[in-house]
Amino acid sequence: MNGPDLDHPLAGPFWSAAARKELQVTWCAACDRAVWYPRPHCPHCDGNLHWRRLSGEASLISWCEVAGGLNPQFREAYTCALVSPLEAPDIRIVMRVTENTTPALRCDMPGRVDFVYLQQTNGAPYLAPAFTPYA
Repeated sequence: MNGPDLDHPLAGPFWSAAARKELQVTWCAACDRAVWYPRPHCPHCDGNLHWRRLSGEASLISWCEVAGGLNPQFREAYTCALVSPLEAPDIRIVMRVTENTTPALRCDMPGRVDFVYLQQTNGAPYLAPAFTPYA
């Protein structure tokens, strides 16, 4: 797996923020709504978008356990989460769960977005967001 494209015109700023351990999403200046996945203009009002840093507080919407895959990077089981940031409850972001807490997970479980290192196919690390549920 290649790492994120920091120069990508839409997603690059998200990954650059992740490298600084910040969660950022695009936000519409005109209608004051979060927009995810990044787009050139707001899908609600066609307004201009800018990047906004979020607190990292989030709720767990859903999750699935991945038993392991064919990709050598993902041979071990992991849990994938769909989370909703506190400041942007209408959007959903997919990320891993930081710990093996799958049996204790529940819908609407509060937590925070942390950052974990993943590896590119060339072995170089990069930071990606991951959900840490509160106990």
